Parts: sequence; structure tokens; C-alpha cells
Amino acid sequence: MKKGFTLAEVIITLAIIGIVAAITIPTVISQQEKQAAVAQLKVAYSIVSQIVNKNWEENSSIADWDLNLDETTLGRTYVRPYVTYTRECTKMEDGCFETDGFYGYYDLRGDKITTSVPYSLILNNGMILGVNLVSYGKARLVSFIVDINGHKKPNKMGRDIFSFYIYNSNISFCQDAERYEDKDGLYIGGYDNCGPPHVFYTREELLGTGVLRSCSKKGYNGGGTRPGVGTACAAVIMQDGWQIKKDYPW
Repeated sequence: MKKGFTLAEVIITLAIIGIVAAITIPTVISQQEKQAAVAQLKVAYSIVSQIVNKNWEENSSIADWDLNLDETTLGRTYVRPYVTYTRECTKMEDGCFETDGFYGYYDLRGDKITTSVPYSLILNNGMILGVNLVSYGKARLVSFIVDINGHKKPNKMGRDIFSFYIYNSNISFCQDAERYEDKDGLYIGGYDNCGPPHVFYTREELLGTGVLRSCSKKGYNGGGTRPGVGTACAAVIMQDGWQIKKDYPW
């Protein structure tokens, strides 16, 4: 007498396998995407660090950068000589940063950012490196915006768009800066409303709503329009030992 599975048993087994696959495969894919993002973020950090270090060696300290230059001239003076690239964009409309029919990208909350990368380069490795100058009265700040996977989606801050910030301790916008160390240099993430980098905040603060451009989809609770939510996410990843944890707003 030959024994085997009945049709009903086969169908039930396949159904169970399908359910298990439906539950586990998205988790596995998401984990792989997170690991890839962290690896690419490290590469981007290395590239931007090299730019700053080469300038320090060959020209002057970052405190001496001429921030009265426009973004294109500044990018061609302090950035372009130290990278290999395939394309240069001198305005958003050139299309280095382009998403879903508009020139720009999304912040963590899903708002469109369309004005913050006047000068950018598509690097040989496919990453897109942008240079941004922000004015606070007479002071000017330099930040780098990097799309770690080029034009591939989602083109979203905290997912594949990350920020790096050059801090000049001579610049301060409020009186509570005593909590920060005054060290010029390149920092991962962005900056708060006083000028010092996000890395000087605790992880809990960066994931909350009390810091400008925090790593929280809720944004900033200080009122007003605050574009660029998610700028602090790179600092969170670094503080977590270069990994994306479960409570990260992926």
C-alpha cells in the first residue's frame, strides 16, 4: 500500500508556507535595505571628510573658508577639486536632485524640499553630493546633502538623503551654547537653532520634537514652518553604533 499526502494536506502546507513568507520576507528585505543604507552612509561620510581634510591640508582651516562666495563658486573652490564626478549642476533645475516630477527631494515628514541644493555633483560611484549655504543674519553656514543611492527612490531625508555640517565655533546664534564643545570640524547630521551640530544632543533629544530638523516625523514643536525634518537622522545612526534600530523612523 503506497502512502502520500492528500490534496487537502498539500494545499494547507502551501498556504502555511505562503503566510510565513509573507510575514518574514518584507522584514528580511527591510533589514537588508537598512544595512545597505548604513554602509553607503559610511562611504558618504568618508567622501565628505576627505573633502574637508584635503582643504585643511592644502588651503586653510574651515574657519577661513570664504563664505561670501555663491554656492557654485564655493563648490568649485572647496569641493570639486577633491572628488571624481560625472555631472555638475549649478541650480536645482539642472536635475541632479530630481524626484517624482519636481527638482528636489522629500524630508522625513514627506514635505518637498526644492530650494536647498543650489550646487551639486553626481559622483563616479553614483552618489549625488550637494552644497548648501544657509544665512542667519550676517553669518553663513555650510552643509552637504548626499543622496547615497543617486536618483533611485525614495529620495527621502533619513532614508537615502543624509546631511553633513561644517561647524565653525565662531558662529553662535543664542546664549545657551555653553552646553556644546567649541570644536571646529565636520559633523554628521545638521545643526540646531544655535548653530552647534546635532551630534551634541542625546539620542532621545534627536528622536524627539524639541530639536530643529530632528529625526522625528512629527517635526518641531517650537512652532513656525521648519523644513528639513530628518536632517538629524544621520547623527542618530552614528550614535547607535552605525546601525538602524527598531525605533528609528524608517
